[in-house]
Amino acid sequence: MFISVNFLRMRRIKKFIHFWYRWIPPYIKWSAIFILFLIIFILTHFSSLTWKSFFFRLYYLPIFMASLLGGLKGGLFGALLAVLLSLPLTNNLFPYKLLGFQEICLFLLFGITTGFLVDRERAEREKLKQSEHLALLGKAAAAIAHELKTPLVVIGGFAKLLQKQLLPDDPNWKKLDIILKETKWMQDMVHGILDFSKPVQVKLKPVNFKQFIKDALKLVEMSSNAKIEVYFLTDLPEVKIDPDKFKQVLINIVNNAIQAAPDKPVKINVSTQKNNIVIEIIDQGPGIPEEYQKKIFEPFFTTKNRGTGLGLAIVKRIIEAHQGNISFKSIPGKGTTFVICLPLF
Repeated sequence: MFISVNFLRMRRIKKFIHFWYRWIPPYIKWSAIFILFLIIFILTHFSSLTWKSFFFRLYYLPIFMASLLGGLKGGLFGALLAVLLSLPLTNNLFPYKLLGFQEICLFLLFGITTGFLVDRERAEREKLKQSEHLALLGKAAAAIAHELKTPLVVIGGFAKLLQKQLLPDDPNWKKLDIILKETKWMQDMVHGILDFSKPVQVKLKPVNFKQFIKDALKLVEMSSNAKIEVYFLTDLPEVKIDPDKFKQVLINIVNNAIQAAPDKPVKINVSTQKNNIVIEIIDQGPGIPEEYQKKIFEPFFTTKNRGTGLGLAIVKRIIEAHQGNISFKSIPGKGTTFVICLPLF
């Protein structure tokens, strides 16, 4: 009986907390917190000395509520407010100044700790929500791409056969050429979606990394006629990578850099730093607008008219499969630098 009563009470408390944080507007929540601070302030100042110490420690409650509402900033704000309101009482409540100082420090420590934990829990929950959303999106996109794969091959094949029967100056030849180009673009998108939906599996083997970089960049130079300046700032050891997949990474990012500034050279710095190989790919383009920078590695996000939005998302997954990481620095109007870090196994 006692357990069932406690269980019912806990359910009611959970329902109240859920209602409080989901349906009550923030300004009402903050107003309630301020009123609670004010009530505790009045009780501590106008109660007997016996009760002052009890009411003094009730300040932890609004600090905790502020942390839940505002995270680290809210917890710190609540702790500072509690410190300001409680300072006049510390001399009366605590005969030794050190004890009063300790209580004030505990307010601050409690507010910062609870606020930090709330922020971390929110970030993890948001990350989990985003990963679930992307998983569902990936499954749906993969299913659609799989269904489109065969019809696109058929359309492209018949269009090519028809085009061979026409002369290049025939108006229908040009129309078929447009169909072929559009079909090729759609096929690339379908292949990209299918690649993205599959888990990345890397087959690592030791390679001469300096030669590998040179060979990969030759392919880019031959296909684009762009100028690429490569600087090997330190000696490079053998590195264990999946050559095919990592070549895809380099070609993708360097092509993006070329497209950002076709008339200017792309600069690449390769070096070892601590236990990592660091590759910096620097362009002199217009940079990435600030409002796009948080979305740059998200699948299906693109600023190009004919982009799939999967290139950098796939690049990120391949690098993470190598236990590395990728980041970027971009200044609008001055250019962008992508930085790849790979661990030296």
